[in-house]
Amino acid sequence: MTAPDRSSRAYRAARTAFRADCRRSSKPCWLCQGAIDYELPREHPESFNLDHAIPVAERPDLLVDPANFRPSHKVCNERRGNDEPSIDLGQPSESW
Repeated sequence: MTAPDRSSRAYRAARTAFRADCRRSSKPCWLCQGAIDYELPREHPESFNLDHAIPVAERPDLLVDPANFRPSHKVCNERRGNDEPSIDLGQPSESW
């Protein structure tokens, strides 16, 4: 059995539902924590983009799994590619 592709009806429906939920909740980018302007056209670098926590290249079977979806800016998702996310945890509260 082959995994669905990004042009499949199942993927488009899952992406649309996820985007609507993120928009309703004003979810920020999971990579930079910045606000996402859900009104921007999808070509804009800071527009909403569906990112997969576990890259589809590694797990194509998770393409349409909402548990693997994360909201991101288009540019953040492109910068990440298939790499592990580099999330800045900030400064430590004290020197160890």
